[in-house]
Amino acid sequence: EESRKEKLYLLREAVKSHVKYISNAAKGRGVDRHLFGLSMLSEEDEIAPKLFTDPLYIKSKTWRVSTSHLSHPNFDNWGFGEVVPHGVGVGYAVKQNSCIFNVTALKKHGWTEELSHLLEEVLIEMHLIN
Repeated sequence: EESRKEKLYLLREAVKSHVKYISNAAKGRGVDRHLFGLSMLSEEDEIAPKLFTDPLYIKSKTWRVSTSHLSHPNFDNWGFGEVVPHGVGVGYAVKQNSCIFNVTALKKHGWTEELSHLLEEVLIEMHLIN
């Protein structure tokens, strides 16, 4: 019982944090959007500021997991491909009594079945602790 309460508390805290993050991003307070805008200000013949050639900055622009949400009564399933060759795309919809996921990746990696299985396990556990 104590473990269940702890997991529920941590889940709720994670949800609160995520809602705050996406709310800030929707209001233009997402740092990645500002950095992208600044990076586009350099002219072609100019040397870009060191920040934009730093390996860590370059790595931060690589979205190995790209997700997108679309919940609409006219869409039961939809999806998109991975945005980098070594990544996955996860489209999802939250319905009244269910969630629908569409997981994509290059076939050679074999990631979609495992990721789909892990998503299902996590969602079942979240349902059971609530």
